[in-house]
Amino acid sequence: MARRQLPPLPLAPQDCLIQGCERPWEVAVDPFPVAPRTWYVGNNWVGAYLLQSTEGLILIDTTMQPQVYLVFEAIRKLGFDIADLKLILVSHMHYDHLGGVRPLVEASGAKVMMSREDWHFLNERPDQLLNDGYPWGPFEPDDFYSDNQPVVFGDRSIRTLLTPGHTPGTTSFFFEVEEGGETLLVGMHGGIGLITVTDEYLRDNNLPFSLQQDYLDSLLRLRDMPVAITLGSHPAQVAMMDRVDAIAEGHNPFVDRAVWPRLMDQRIEGIRKILEKAA
Repeated sequence: MARRQLPPLPLAPQDCLIQGCERPWEVAVDPFPVAPRTWYVGNNWVGAYLLQSTEGLILIDTTMQPQVYLVFEAIRKLGFDIADLKLILVSHMHYDHLGGVRPLVEASGAKVMMSREDWHFLNERPDQLLNDGYPWGPFEPDDFYSDNQPVVFGDRSIRTLLTPGHTPGTTSFFFEVEEGGETLLVGMHGGIGLITVTDEYLRDNNLPFSLQQDYLDSLLRLRDMPVAITLGSHPAQVAMMDRVDAIAEGHNPFVDRAVWPRLMDQRIEGIRKILEKAA
């Protein structure tokens, strides 16, 4: 029997350049560890991360609704039950990151958190969901993030920082793990794509140009954080898939303190060029 081909999802221009427009969102990826009790459970294009805690599972981002079955399967392959999922954290309100929230909540009963800013943005500007007509199941968040209050669930504590730019409420995540006798900081910028802060995009979508300065300020705020393990909201942003084959007992190839400042510097340079052009 021929494999049923899923309908294509919208591809952002910058990701088209990175991935070669090969429909990588349809490509399953076996879950792999990125840190102690922390796994990649996304597909080949967009990231999702599963954290085990003493009170159940935490999921950062959900991928898209048509491909959310890949997240279900990754959780199963890791030996967990979907009923173990207790908390979903959303990085920002674009479809490829929160499109799977509704089916995951319906299957697990998990609570959902996101930024208040992006919740308002989603309701005020549903066109900016960028789902391009693909299936969308609305949901209600159970709580909102605060920079001053980490998300504590069981024995896991996740610091959330509002980092606007890509969207008004983009949120980045930071948490510590113990590995190799060290305490390491894990970091994920919640949405680092430049495409939504170009002059053309902001003008064509009637969005405030202040998002450009917000984006730069956010990057400068995070630049010197001592992140040892960098997680990509899209794995290609930090070449995560290139390191998977190097995973071995006693060796975590994602421990690399050079990745975070390099990513920040790349995007700082990009947004400064946009701002200088506009000046």
